[in-house]
Amino acid sequence: MDRFNINQNYSFQKSYLSLINRKAIIAFPLADIICLFISGYFTNFVYKSNLITFPETITLIFFWTSFSYIFGRYSRKIINIVRAERFNLFIKQFQYIGAFYAISWVINNRISANYYFSYDTNFIYILTFFITNSILFRLVRYKLSKNLKNNNKWGFYGPNDDFELLNNLLNKNYTKYDYIINKINFAEIINNNYSGIILSKKLLDKDSEKYLMLNILNKNIALYFLDDWLETRLNRIPFEYINIENLFKNFNRIKSNKLQIRLKRLGDVTLSIFLLILTLPFLFLASILIWLSDKGPIFYTQKRVGKDGKEFSIYKLRTMIVNAEKGRPEWATKKDNRITFIGKILRRTRLDEIPQLICVINGDMSLIGPRPERPEIEVDLKSQIYNYELRHLVKPGLSGWAQVNSNYAASLEGVKLKLSYDLYYISNQSIWIDLLILIKTVKVVFNCQGSEPVE
Repeated sequence: MDRFNINQNYSFQKSYLSLINRKAIIAFPLADIICLFISGYFTNFVYKSNLITFPETITLIFFWTSFSYIFGRYSRKIINIVRAERFNLFIKQFQYIGAFYAISWVINNRISANYYFSYDTNFIYILTFFITNSILFRLVRYKLSKNLKNNNKWGFYGPNDDFELLNNLLNKNYTKYDYIINKINFAEIINNNYSGIILSKKLLDKDSEKYLMLNILNKNIALYFLDDWLETRLNRIPFEYINIENLFKNFNRIKSNKLQIRLKRLGDVTLSIFLLILTLPFLFLASILIWLSDKGPIFYTQKRVGKDGKEFSIYKLRTMIVNAEKGRPEWATKKDNRITFIGKILRRTRLDEIPQLICVINGDMSLIGPRPERPEIEVDLKSQIYNYELRHLVKPGLSGWAQVNSNYAASLEGVKLKLSYDLYYISNQSIWIDLLILIKTVKVVFNCQGSEPVE
């Protein structure tokens, strides 16, 4: 077993675990809910009256937590606040106080029958909420930060080229790291407080795997192969580390779940019809503005590649000048002067995408899935990106895991990044991840994110 006593310089990198992010999404809203009930009880106690009722509190919880999620108050970024960011956080707190005041005043004075909920009462209610909330938020952030610190040290066992690629992938995803250099071997990992080991399959054989299972798994140390660790850590599958065997196994399991497929299709049609009706006034107004801007066509049709590589037509509101491409396909770029003034607004609000709901209703697309690409561009992408065609295993979508996690792709590197998110979605499809993407899409649209090209 001497081959395991290898002394090399490796680093352990700190990145934000998806598990910590999920805990934050639960813990921070829960802190808000507790504080809202405490504030309501305290206000009622001070005034010896039932000023704030249970239905009003529930209504406020719904609107306040929705607002907080959409505008980033529950973001994982607030887990680690560095000194330089504290002033911006302080300014933002005043914005949140103003928003909370407006929401609570409307609910308690306009929706409820308690018109005697005065300004001084509201002040006590808000003051109590933000004092208790500041304390509870700090406790939650401290606990999550402590968990994060306990999960940032990973040993790596594998060739140097895999290790360098691993570091490059992490550096592209996160900007703040704790960089620690150690000389390690497996005995050192067992005896130190490391989160676990990342293994490259290139240096492992059957005997090696058996040794690791017997000597490490029973020590309560996490053991991941590099491809699995990257998928769990990054919430995407870098195309350099696609595990085809796992991908196909997961996809076949999903494909055999007929109930899930039917529910997805029912949700696609129902929600698409609802969204078309809801956005009809905005589409009508946008159509008028597009026509008035240059008297050109309002809509345009474009060929895209869908499931199993079949071509279909999509419909969009026109956001560029007439004949913008002059016969040849071009990616949009930052500050693209082909995009009209109205087009910029439509792209930022994603209203230009709404006519594609027709493609969802007729079955060419789904609400959730990889974004469809143009046939002319796909010819080049297939020749330059290994396994690019895997994204054709599912229907293309109006929104997707790539869209809520990355900006608009306007280069080969941008497409590779989005492909890694698409592969994660294909391998992990479920009703729950579709719901998560829909929620994240609402957040992205309200914050006008993701519409700028990423080079």
